[in-house]
Amino acid sequence: NFVMVAEVLGKSMDPAAVVGKTIILAWILWTAYTIRLHAVNVYGRVIHEFDPWFNFRATDYLVNNGAKAFWAWYDLESWYPLGRPVGTTIYAGLQFTSAYIFYALEALGTPMSLNDVCVFVPAWFGPITTFFVFGMTYETSRSSTAALASAFFMAITPAHLMRSVAGGFDNEGIAVAAICGTFYFWMRSIRTEASWPFGFCTAFMYIYMVGAWGGYIFVLNMVGLSCGVILLCSLLGLSAQPYSPGLWKAYSIFYVIGTFGAIQFPVVGFAPLKSLEQLAPAALFLWMQLVHVCQTYKAKNPELPSKKLWDFYILVHLGAFAAFVLVLFVVMPEGYLGPLSSRVRGLFVQHTRTGNPLVDSVAEHQATRDEMYYQYFHFVCYLGPVGFVNLFFGRSNAQIFMISYSAVAMYFSRKMIRLILVLGPASSVLGGIALELVCRWCWAQVSMDEDGSSGADPVTAKSVGAKAVAAK
Repeated sequence: NFVMVAEVLGKSMDPAAVVGKTIILAWILWTAYTIRLHAVNVYGRVIHEFDPWFNFRATDYLVNNGAKAFWAWYDLESWYPLGRPVGTTIYAGLQFTSAYIFYALEALGTPMSLNDVCVFVPAWFGPITTFFVFGMTYETSRSSTAALASAFFMAITPAHLMRSVAGGFDNEGIAVAAICGTFYFWMRSIRTEASWPFGFCTAFMYIYMVGAWGGYIFVLNMVGLSCGVILLCSLLGLSAQPYSPGLWKAYSIFYVIGTFGAIQFPVVGFAPLKSLEQLAPAALFLWMQLVHVCQTYKAKNPELPSKKLWDFYILVHLGAFAAFVLVLFVVMPEGYLGPLSSRVRGLFVQHTRTGNPLVDSVAEHQATRDEMYYQYFHFVCYLGPVGFVNLFFGRSNAQIFMISYSAVAMYFSRKMIRLILVLGPASSVLGGIALELVCRWCWAQVSMDEDGSSGADPVTAKSVGAKAVAAK
């Protein structure tokens, strides 16, 4: 994290500006923490709501009985009278994170009760989430000013506050930080051809995300979708960055290590290799291997005519397709592939017709009303579209990722109220980029020279030209 701050803020040649922006960032992170303490300041260190109380009870069992007993724990008091095999039915990242923090505080000589640790965990992860959004914005815009604006929006946006206040000890409290961390490291790994080693960080952050929340499926598909779009744009010449082996390395590392880590969790099992909603990233992984073979062959045979190159491409893809069909119909046992889950079906059909009464009856699974966007995002509702359109003028790998992420998150947030949560980081990034663009334009107007020129700023140059035409 310190390396990221030095890299972002160190771009400024003015030491005073670096110090000033560092102070502003520290204040934003402090605000992200203190604003989440409102419930504690008013009502005390109390865990509230139903799910947080179960999570606390599970954490208490983990601390008192150990990990081995936790994974085998059959809780007779949950889902009464049937009981519940807790270790295989929850995403235990929240419990283990809180337990390790509890142990660490004891080891450092500053013990805190387990109740207090669980109360403060969502508030502690608020600044972490904000910091990763700061990094995501910088990767997208290469502007530390826009990154600071986005971090401020993320620190106070109700879209994230609703799931990260102190006392709300639920999975989303740490999961959004894991989402933003995975996305930041993915964007960092595809910045240049030499950035691919950050793919390891992406994979490990994704593994943590898998342990934290069932929303890991969204993260997996979002990374896969963005990688596929970037790959197509680079091959078709629509991207500002041409195809490079770095993209292949970054995604391959992420998918192999991430999937291997994901299947270690009992609640997940082999779902990444069997569930329909998780097979698209696997298909992309296989296709990227074919693309890399074709691109390597093309680089080693630059004198080959395009017709022979296309013949080679077709041969490779036909061979891979034949092998796929063989595996699908001969090797793969019947019933290997599972159906789409009811929650995923709810993203594409009316929420009362998914086939699962539990999903259909939950209020937060309903479609989002238009007025709720203003309640959760306020004036960022107006800045977001400006930032979104601005991304199309650069089309770097990070910008293509943010275009994909914003569009998908917006669609999902329209289908389910609870998924406004995943739109929070995207809206903050877009809002920060738009605010920086508007402020830069306004500053350029104020700082114009007497002759009407203001240096090389393209926005100002256009406005000056427009004024000259209007004057004539």
